[in-house]
Amino acid sequence: MVKTLDLWKVSTVVLQKRGAALMKSLPPLSGLLRASFVRQYLTCGKKNCRCRQGFKHGPFFYLVQSIGTGRVRKFLLKSAQQRRQARAGIAAHLRWQRRLAELSEINTELLRRGTIGKGHA
Repeated sequence: MVKTLDLWKVSTVVLQKRGAALMKSLPPLSGLLRASFVRQYLTCGKKNCRCRQGFKHGPFFYLVQSIGTGRVRKFLLKSAQQRRQARAGIAAHLRWQRRLAELSEINTELLRRGTIGKGHA
């Protein structure tokens, strides 16, 4: 969640400069993942397996995405490289969300002042 700022205390020029800086600081979209990284330990179907006594199989790492109402996509991350890429993509998406939320707050305040679009990127 973005920090709620007392933007009404900040001058219009400073808000416009911060908005422009945020626009320039947005990372590239490639590699972004709107997903969760999940680690699971599982039991198998064998009756005499040690997983039945609490020693579950795993860990298994998954990338989990919500793709609609009641629909989830789950992808097994088999290699360490896939896990690193998944975590990096999720972190990049989070950075985007935070910057966009701050930019939205700034734009809302500029709109309230009637100065949005006047010298603002």
